This record gives sequence, C-alpha cells and structure tokens, in this order.
Amino acid sequence: MEDMIPNLRELHEKLLQAAPLHEDLHTYAALLAPCLPGEPAKDSGSELVVCEENAPVPWVPRDVTLLKLSLIQILIIKTDNLCTKRHIRCQYARLLDLLQQAGIEAIIVKLSNTSDKVLSHISSKCLSFLVLYQLKYQNEVNAHWLQFCLYTLCQDPGSQTFIPCLTSLVYVCKGFLTDEKLQKADRLLMILVPLENVFERHFSTVITFLSNPLCQPLALVEEPSGHLSRLLDFIETLVALRTQLKLNVSLCKQVLSAFLPQTLNIISSPVPYFMKKQVILVLKRCLLCKAGEDFLPSHRILSNQQDAMLDEDMAALAGTLLGAVQEGWLLQVPVSDRSSSFGGVNDGSERGPDLVILGATCLSVLRALEIQVHNGESGQTEVLALDLLMAHLLKFLKHHIEWKEPLHPCEWVSLTFIEQDDDMLEVAKCLLKMYQHNSSLCSQSTSCESENSIWSGSSHQSGSDPHCIFLFLLGNISFDSSVLLDFLISSETCFLEYLVRYLKLLNSDWPRFCLTCCLFDKSRNFPPSSVSFHPQQEQSVKATPIQSDCIRFPNLSLTPMDIGRPASSLVGHTKHSTPPSSSGCVNSSLGALQRLVDYDSSDSESESADSKQGPVIAHSAGADSTDIDKHMKNLELKAHSSISNPSQPSAQAGGNTCHGQGTQQRAVQCLEDLQEAIHRMHGKKLFPYNPSALLRLLSHVSSLSAEYGATHILPE
Repeated sequence: MEDMIPNLRELHEKLLQAAPLHEDLHTYAALLAPCLPGEPAKDSGSELVVCEENAPVPWVPRDVTLLKLSLIQILIIKTDNLCTKRHIRCQYARLLDLLQQAGIEAIIVKLSNTSDKVLSHISSKCLSFLVLYQLKYQNEVNAHWLQFCLYTLCQDPGSQTFIPCLTSLVYVCKGFLTDEKLQKADRLLMILVPLENVFERHFSTVITFLSNPLCQPLALVEEPSGHLSRLLDFIETLVALRTQLKLNVSLCKQVLSAFLPQTLNIISSPVPYFMKKQVILVLKRCLLCKAGEDFLPSHRILSNQQDAMLDEDMAALAGTLLGAVQEGWLLQVPVSDRSSSFGGVNDGSERGPDLVILGATCLSVLRALEIQVHNGESGQTEVLALDLLMAHLLKFLKHHIEWKEPLHPCEWVSLTFIEQDDDMLEVAKCLLKMYQHNSSLCSQSTSCESENSIWSGSSHQSGSDPHCIFLFLLGNISFDSSVLLDFLISSETCFLEYLVRYLKLLNSDWPRFCLTCCLFDKSRNFPPSSVSFHPQQEQSVKATPIQSDCIRFPNLSLTPMDIGRPASSLVGHTKHSTPPSSSGCVNSSLGALQRLVDYDSSDSESESADSKQGPVIAHSAGADSTDIDKHMKNLELKAHSSISNPSQPSAQAGGNTCHGQGTQQRAVQCLEDLQEAIHRMHGKKLFPYNPSALLRLLSHVSSLSAEYGATHILPE
C-alpha cells in the first residue's frame, strides 16, 4: 500500500487537470480497483505509507477504498465533460471500459451493503455516476445495479441496504433531470418499468410500519428518519420527472395519485418532527408543480404546462388532501415552538411558532382547493367550500399563533408568511384566482351599498379578500415601491402574475378598494376592543371534523388596526421586530428587505431629460368610467381632489410616504412610484422583460385615482 498512495495522488492531480495518462491503462485500472472490507491491498498489506513530509501516517484499507471511489467518480466526470480534450476523453473512456471488464460494478454494489455509512454513501454515489455513464454512452442499464435495487426493495424495510439503494435511485433520476442528453423516454423506461411493482409494495409496507410502531422492525424503529427521508426524496424526484419531462410512466403517475396521499398518514405517525416537516414541504412543492426546484439547474425554468393526465392526478391528490382536512387532519399537524432546523439544535433565545411548517401547510391546502375549483364549475358550492376551508385554516393558525388582539381575518397571510415572501405571494395569487373565479363573490363586490354590507361579505369573513391582502402586503413593506420592483425582477416569486391579476381586478373594482381603504383608516380611531383571542384556552387537539362556524372575528370598526404601524406589532411575540426609522416610517418586515439594486444610482445627468418624460398614460374607456361612476354612487363615495392637488407635498420615492396620508393615498403613491421606476428602467433597457402591459395597468390606476381621488365618507 505504501507504493499505492503516491500513485493515487499522482493520478488525482492528473484527473483534476484533465491531463493525459502516460502509464499503461491496465496499470491504472489495477490501481483504481477498490478492495472489499476485510481484504488486504493488492500491492502490500502494510498500513503505513510515506506522506509528502516523509513522516509515517497510518492508512487503513477503508481510507484507500474511499479515495479510489472518489477518483473513479472524478474520472467519469472528466470523461463526460466536453471541456476535456477529445483524445484525453477517449483515453479516460478506455480506462473506464477496463474497469467495467474487471467487474467493478459488482464490487461497488457490495461496498454499498456495508454497515459503514460513509463508505456506503460514497459507494452508492459512485455507482450512480457509473450507471448514468453507461446509460448515456452505452445505452444500457447496469445489470448489477438494477438487480441490487430490485432485491433491496423486495426485502424488509429495516434492511441496511434500503438507504444506499434509494440514494442511488435518487442520484440516477436526478441525472435525467439535469442532463438533457439523458432525457429519452426509452432509457428511463429501462429503469422505471422494472421498479413499478416492487416499489409500490415496498412503499405501502413502509407506510404501514411507520403508522403502527408495534409492527415496526428493529432497524426501522432505531432510525426511521434516514429511511423516510430518502423515500421522500425519491418520491419528489419521481414527481419532478412527471412534471418536467411529462413522463406518463405508471410509476410516475402513481406517485401523485397513490403514493403522496399515503404520506398524509405520516403526520400522525411516531416519527421525528423534522420528518413530518419534510412531508409537508414535499407536498407543497408537488402541488405547486415545483418538485425538484432545489436540485434542478438554475438556468432551467420550472415547467408550468400541464397535460390532461397530470391534471387528473393532481386533482386526485388535491381531493385526498381536502378530504383529510375535513376529517381534522390539520389538527394533527405538529408545529414546534421554534424552528427545528431539520433535526439540528437551535440555541437561540427567540421563541415562536415554526412559520415554515405553518405556511407550507396553509399553502398546500389552498393550492389543493384551487386545483379542485379549477377542475369544477363555478357556483355557490365553491364559495361554501372556500368559507369552510378558510375556517379550518384560521382555527389551525389561531391555535398556534398567539394573537394578542382582535385582528382582521385577512391579516393571517401577513402573520404567517412574514419571513417567506415567495410563499406569501403564492397564497395571495391563489386566493385572488379563486376570488375571480367565483362569480358570486364578484357580484358581492359590485352590489354592496354600505360599510356593513361590505364587511359582512364572504371574502372578508373568510380572510380571503384580495384588497385587504394587498393592503397588508404594502403595509408590511412600508409602502416601499423598491421592494415591489425587486419582486418584479426576481425569478423566485410569482409577483408579476399576481400583480397583473390584481391590477385588472382593481381597475374594475375601484369603489370597493376605496371603501376598504376607508375602513382601514377608520379602524385607527377606535380604542382596543375587549374581545381577544387566548390560544391557551383552546381545547385539546383532536382529529375531529371542524364546524364552519368555529371562528368569530369582531367587526372591523371595533378593531384597532393601523396599516402604517410596524409589522412587529402584528406578530406579537415572534422575533421579527423592526424598529421605526428616524424619519418616522417603518422598515420593511419581510426579513431584512434591502434593495437588490440602487436604482436611483443608474440615473445620469445626460439622461435626466429622458426620465422627466414620465410614464405612459392610458386613459380608461368611457364605458369603464360610467360603470365606476355608478358603483361609486351606490357606495356613496365622494370624489376628493386632495390627492391630485399640486400644492400638496408629494411623497418621496422608495416608500418614504408621510404617515399623515390615508391608506388609499399611500397605496396609490406606491404604485405610481413603481410605475415611474419601471418606466425609467425600461427606457434605459435595464428591465428584464417588456413591461408595456404592466405599465398600462398601472397608469390606469393613476387615472382612476386622479379622477375620483380619495374618499371621506365615514364619520370621524
């Protein structure tokens, strides 16, 4: 062995540099051949080797085997890399052929079966690279690997080969998702078709064992997290294959309609908390068609196009989840007092609910309802379903979030997703789409004639009113238009789709928006109500159906709510306290919100004239103005010209709006600042896409605000 280590080091340096191999390839093949546990090294049985400093260092066969496996993996990567010179790639490929002829696959499979977790993991990873290489260049599945997987999945779930088997399967399937040259249906079929029956039986067995701890094998009882974690990773990878590659293989179809619904039972199983958290997060990503977003290449856009068969499977999953919610599944979802750090230890002094699992649960349920509504017909049943579902969610949140004072039901979105802006926007978009889809809700918005009739509407009582949610969003970011601009140019949020949808609604529902802003302003003038929530007085959590009238929120006119107050006062005991700035305006509450780009710095003196041209103005049609006039008259809204008065000091850009302005003025000013920033960036060709349609919608809002102005209909 003492002659082997220097040679392995030399080979390692050559592989890293993609340099040619000068020795005979058979010599390198013999050098790279790994040894099984208990076997002595071929060159020498000594465990001493001379290092670079010529000092004796102990080397054990295990370390040498790990080094060889790593070198084989590097060899495969360099052979597949197009940056490697062609003649060197051919030389590396011949060396791999010699290793395969020596039966290296069988040796690596045996190394995967060892009880040494590090050796087993590295062996599984190396084996996966070799399988992908053979599929890509030889168009065949490694027989040793496939037999190993089939044999393992037929064994008891407590077998030690279960984790390395699923680890290898996950790596191989991820290879198909990340390498376009491998994305051929026939190659995937060679792997997935033989696994269909055995994996289905194995998955059902594991879920049964986890649900009944008395029947669990000893190995599964001692370490359920490793088995279940790998299983969930493989399930998410199969869903990614289905959604990204439109793969309609039976195994990928069953994962949505059969496998994922069974994972809902894990929530009530005696498994660690962070494993239940992983179940919820996988469920959320699959319902959002974002499975695999953590490992897909950054340049690849997640596919949102769905086929009819995929819609059916998604509808089956959504129906199962909603049925479980009706039976009290939400009350079984555990929420830790603080973040679990996925099994790690959090020694911080902060206390509060785990907002990640709270948000993922709510988003999963809302997305399931959206799928069901999309596949159904519009009608009163959808409004009842939304009301009942929101009652379940609000009771679930009320049990885990300590609400110090009576809050508006729609404020749950800001309270739950204060740290997760991407999920917050997904929830806002989901609720907005269902609001627009329900004709009865839209008819309520155009027929209300008073404050009480609006506030007693279904959308407000269920916490899903789009105007309230949008105003709370603006309040959480201190009406800072630069944050909205960051959202618009970011690929991590769906803010563009949400904003376009909301602006279209706003242009047709302006009177209701005005009255909502007035209600927000009026709520500041009332003392705290005597009605309050006390989560500690809740009854014990039971898996029983929840009644639709389980929550009663006070009327907004009795609610002490200030849309301009710091978001830390909204969250109560949570750790997200943001002190007011010296200028009197609050900082953003969506984490440490800072500008991604200093947009003002892009201005130059030579371009100042262009920036003064102002945004494009698109006036509303006469018919639209007539409709809005009629709605304003029905709602007794009176135009007020103070917002367009030139003598009134204008708000500064970037969210520094004076607190003396009303909610409507601040919201409109924020949208106008956003319009101006987009127009300026687009004029300098700095905006990442064509914002013409968005600018037209924003200018329409400015036109409505200038024409109808602020409203003061409520008594002071």
